[in-house]
Parts: sequence; C-alpha cells; structure tokens
Amino acid sequence: MAAPSPAHVLVEFGFTALESEIYAFLLRESPVTGYRVAQAIGKPAANTYKAIQSLEQKGAVVVDHGASRMCRAVPSDELLGRLAREFEARRTEAQETLRRLGNPAADDRIYQIRSVDLVLQKAREMAEEAQESVLLLASPEFLAPLREALEGAAVRGVDVVVGSQGADIAGVDVVETAVPAHGRELQAVVDGSQSLTALLNEDGQEVLTALWTRNPHLVLLQHKALSGELCLAALAEKVEEGAGPKRLTRTLAQRRSMKRE
Repeated sequence: MAAPSPAHVLVEFGFTALESEIYAFLLRESPVTGYRVAQAIGKPAANTYKAIQSLEQKGAVVVDHGASRMCRAVPSDELLGRLAREFEARRTEAQETLRRLGNPAADDRIYQIRSVDLVLQKAREMAEEAQESVLLLASPEFLAPLREALEGAAVRGVDVVVGSQGADIAGVDVVETAVPAHGRELQAVVDGSQSLTALLNEDGQEVLTALWTRNPHLVLLQHKALSGELCLAALAEKVEEGAGPKRLTRTLAQRRSMKRE
C-alpha cells in the first residue's frame, strides 16, 4: 500500500484534502497570509480562508489576528501528539460505552478470518484473555507481534508453551519444532476453550486459511493434537541432548499436565 503524499497525509485523521494541503504548505513556508496560501496552492481565496479557519479551530494552525493575519503551522510533532491523545481518549470512552452493552453470547460456530492483521489480532486477544494455559505452534515470523501478549500471559501465571524455531520469550517454555513445508503456520489453543488455526502464503501477505472457534469438540481435538505435538517435540529435544529416563519421564509428566481431559 503506497504511503499518502505529504499534502494529503492528514486526510486519514479527519482533515479535508484542502486542509491537509494547506497545512503541508504552511509547514514549508510560514508565516504567510491566507491570500499567499491560496495563490501558492492554486485554490480560490474564499475556500482557502474557510479551510484556514477550520484548521485554526482544530489546533493545526495559528493566525496572527493583527492587520496582516499571518498564518503559521503548528509543529507536526505537537499536532500529531495532540491528535493521538484525543484519539486515545475517544477510544477509551467508546470502549467503556460498548462494554456496557455486553458481549455477544459464546457459540460453537467456526469463523473464517481473511486478513493477516485480523489473524494476529485474534491471536493476541486469545493470549491476553488466557487464564490457565496457552499452547502455540507458530512460524518464527508470528512471534514478534505476539511476544508482548505471550510474555504478559506468563507474568499472570498462565502456563505458556510455544513451539517454534530459535525463539526466546521471557517466562515462556519454548520447544523447537519443525518448519512447515509450505507457507507460514499458526496454531493456538487457549484454556482449552478457544482455538485458532491459520496458514499464510510463503511471504506472509495472504491468508490461505484461518479458522477460529469455541466449539468444545473441535477445541478439544485441536488441544489434544497440539499438546501431543509439543510433547513429542520436547521429548525429541531431550533425546538429542542425551537425557536419561528420569529427565524424559519428568518432561513427559510436565507435558501431560497441559492436556485437557
């Protein structure tokens, strides 16, 4: 996706195209009169004056209210910082308002997820909601965006086991697992109550398949399959290290404790 041009970058923040263009011009050349702005950007003076007034009300421009009425852009860091704070305040207010409406009742349907961002968002939400256990099998590329949520779960006392390659996550039990033959893979089961399985193409930009569910039977099947795979991987790791029967038995017992009977 191409980045917006400097003259239109503020459109994504609720500014009109003309307001964004004026602000970009004033960042390059301030202070100037509204008439000079209109000349420079090739827009009617009346429309330009109206847009400058709107920018002033939005806190993006300051205007000298003397005879010259010179206009100056507010520094971009200051403007974007204020917009971020306002957005966060509105987000918090909306979150509280929507939370009071209640959450949808749980169901046993299977839901298909079609975007990479939503796959990662759902995986993060699952880890953040975890109370007892997180089982995760993932290609290394998935771990960076999920690291904070997984570490947070571990800090809360949740048992977190991750199967991947070359991973090191604080407080998380990481098991070396095989690399998928094709594409990028993610499987997750949380608290034995919800599961997510996803496969992306090899460059990680397209979802080939991604399914999330709270169906008890399907979650149980995936929990058993995933815990079994992680158990076998852990045992194979210990065998390669030359572990004796006691260490292997202890590892097996630890993995069995993660199974949902």
